Amino acid sequence: MSDPLPLSVLVRTFNEADRIERTLRSAAKLGGELVVIDAGSSDATVEIAKACGAKVYTNPWPGFGPQRHFGEEKCRFDWVFSLDADEILPDALVAEIRAAMAEPSPPRLMLVRKASILPGHDRPPPLAFCHEQILIYDRRIARTGPNPNWDHLEISADDKPFRLKTPLWHYSLRDLHHAISKALYVGKLAADTRPVRSVGALTARMIVEFPIAFVRYYIGRRFCLAGADGLLYAWVGAYSRFIRIALMRERALRERRRP
Repeated sequence: MSDPLPLSVLVRTFNEADRIERTLRSAAKLGGELVVIDAGSSDATVEIAKACGAKVYTNPWPGFGPQRHFGEEKCRFDWVFSLDADEILPDALVAEIRAAMAEPSPPRLMLVRKASILPGHDRPPPLAFCHEQILIYDRRIARTGPNPNWDHLEISADDKPFRLKTPLWHYSLRDLHHAISKALYVGKLAADTRPVRSVGALTARMIVEFPIAFVRYYIGRRFCLAGADGLLYAWVGAYSRFIRIALMRERALRERRRP
């Protein structure tokens, strides 16, 4: 697996010293370029990334979309693999990507499946839910948009995405405290940056958001397969959705009361 690929693996970081090495070591098996865009970490993230052979650039955090777009400009190759600092590539996925990139005309858009792994677990449960996202793309036809809430790709071609079968492993949450803190951060970001909505509509959503989101996580995303931990983090996921709506409603009320 040491043959080089014309592929830039792009990772955004902020205080990821506890897990960035594992991510970069798994990505290095692709034989491509490693590019880290750091938002000003105060821990050893930058030093660890450099020790893993990554090119590291510092850019104060402008939001999810703008940060990835900044990173795309720093990549050497046109094929970009956007990987999070809490994800690792199993060997089977590495082999799939290498095979796809070895084609005479590699797919310009590749769908990658993500299997979420809950805190305290080292691998996905059997039949784990996976969501799909275009994470490998040719930046000549796909670039990340400016939305600070999410890293949506703006695609200028009609290529049908190629679906990779093996999921990457996504360790999104370190522990319960991290899960709750992340819920508050994402909720506040949405409330501060999204267009102001109707107070009445947001109030109605507050009533139904939590139970609907809980069912979506526990049953739809199959958190039920993870036992008591799955029940706990389904509640946290539903809380995350609820707090986002509550904070957006609070902002809408402030705007309505403003002279």
